Amino acid sequence: MFNFVYYLKSIATILITNSHYGEVWPSSAMAVGGLLGNVLFFAVSGFCLFEVKGSFLKWYGKRFLRIYPIMIAYTLFTVLIGSYPIRSGADAFRLFVYPTNYIFFVWIMILYVAFYLVSWFTKKYRYGVEISLACLAVVWLAVYLIFIDKTYYSIDEVYKLFILFVYFACMLMGAMFKKNLTQFKKVNPINAILLLLSIMCYFATKLVFSKITSLLVLQILNQFTLVFCVYFIFRVFVPLEKSFQRLPPPFTKVAKFLSSITLHIYLVQFLIIFKFDDLAFPLNFAVITVLILVVASALYFIEKLVTKLILVLISRIKKEKSSESN
Repeated sequence: MFNFVYYLKSIATILITNSHYGEVWPSSAMAVGGLLGNVLFFAVSGFCLFEVKGSFLKWYGKRFLRIYPIMIAYTLFTVLIGSYPIRSGADAFRLFVYPTNYIFFVWIMILYVAFYLVSWFTKKYRYGVEISLACLAVVWLAVYLIFIDKTYYSIDEVYKLFILFVYFACMLMGAMFKKNLTQFKKVNPINAILLLLSIMCYFATKLVFSKITSLLVLQILNQFTLVFCVYFIFRVFVPLEKSFQRLPPPFTKVAKFLSSITLHIYLVQFLIIFKFDDLAFPLNFAVITVLILVVASALYFIEKLVTKLILVLISRIKKEKSSESN
């Protein structure tokens, strides 16, 4: 694993969590960066998963088991403690199938299917990632022009399928960087300036389109700026890999661990924020942040322990069957 990946996942986790602190900060305007964190997470996923190996069922099954069992187990826990009561079959479907309380996980599993198909395409064609990204952009724009309601600011609605276009574009962007890694190893200070400008452009377009109704027809530009943000984030971080490797070990260990509990942080944060956001600031911030980290870490280690026990049990069953057949 590349060290810069740990730091990017950590940044994505911080941004996503911060965006849910609307009732924690003195001003809800401080709870920003969630969508930027989301697209960064997808870009990192595309970077890490670029070289797909094995059959689809084996590859997809591994990712499914990484995400859904822990989500279902934690959702069941929240139901049992009364946080999310089930009064009907529709409630059960909503909590455990779609959209769940964690729509980010649903979108991940959908895009993994698309990513596998693209990975097959890239094995056959040299510029498969770039071609896929270009085709996606055409379909993305066409769907926006034909089907998306432009009478209000809707481009940030993460529960609507249209958000998958920007997520998948950033996923492919990450894959493109992995595919052409040697071309992006040179440090260029201009990229840092362009990154800053792209982030400023993202927040500026977000503000403009949410305030000026006459410009709503152009709101898709806000999503396009997110892709540019991801591009320049990678242009800045990829060449700094050796610098990240030279950082004191504690820094990397913290970033590595934080990146490993990203999904667990996402799972536990909503309930914790809801329970303690009425405390006075900054006590609410301290309590919520510490609890999120502690509970997410505990959930991570419990998951590891349960997985280990299951693997041991499976191994024993196989040995017993083998001895019986002999």
